[in-house]
Amino acid sequence: MSHLLIHPTAVVSPKAQLAADVRIGPYAVVEGPCEIGSGVEIGPHAVIHPFVRLSAGVRVGPHAVLGGLPQDLSFKGQETWLEVGPQTVLREGVVVHRATREDRPTRIGAGCYLMGYVHVGHDSWVGDGVILTQGVGLAGHVEVGDHAVIGGMAGVHQFVRIGPRAMVGAMAKVTRDVLPYSLAEGSPALHYRLNTVGLRRAGITGERYRALEQAFRALREGRGLEGLPDTEEIQVLRAFLRAPSKRNLSGFVRGQQTD
Repeated sequence: MSHLLIHPTAVVSPKAQLAADVRIGPYAVVEGPCEIGSGVEIGPHAVIHPFVRLSAGVRVGPHAVLGGLPQDLSFKGQETWLEVGPQTVLREGVVVHRATREDRPTRIGAGCYLMGYVHVGHDSWVGDGVILTQGVGLAGHVEVGDHAVIGGMAGVHQFVRIGPRAMVGAMAKVTRDVLPYSLAEGSPALHYRLNTVGLRRAGITGERYRALEQAFRALREGRGLEGLPDTEEIQVLRAFLRAPSKRNLSGFVRGQQTD
């Protein structure tokens, strides 16, 4: 009975691998090869291009386009992929391009929420639990850490890294890396303070929160993280700062408090 889950106006390639309970709406197009997991819902007029993997429970909104060729003039048509993790929601008009590299797909993690008309460029790597608000644009090779939130209409330059549980304000122009656990906004985006609300919602309070306050103050003053408590969050900060960066770190708004 699985064929009854595919609307008669949809066009589905025989090369598409579909789980038995996939739902495909009116006038959707599913090209192949691709892999569509259990419980996936593909809305009306959505397009799934070749070399896309949608994990279980993914929901694709109307007019979304997934897996299109990367917008990179050096791309030569090789087999590259887009992968979307389980239970992620991609709302209407979302566009995500597949990678330029054969060894590393464009990736959207598990449990993400991409609101309407979000664009994710080729080779980007979006972690788990990320929220990209209406109209966000990520250029190619952007990395977004787990549980980060990017506000509406924000634009992120290619190769920028946004750390875990960071918050980027609406309409920000992000041209340099954004620290984990921080709040950044503006044009160009600057670090204002810690992402206080997000941290408290995540249960990062008490000594763990105070250690982050000390770390943010030290970095704002141009100092290192020596002598701070070795909490999980400080370990993440240190790893982020040690990792290679092509864009360097966003600046700080002077005189702002950490809470």
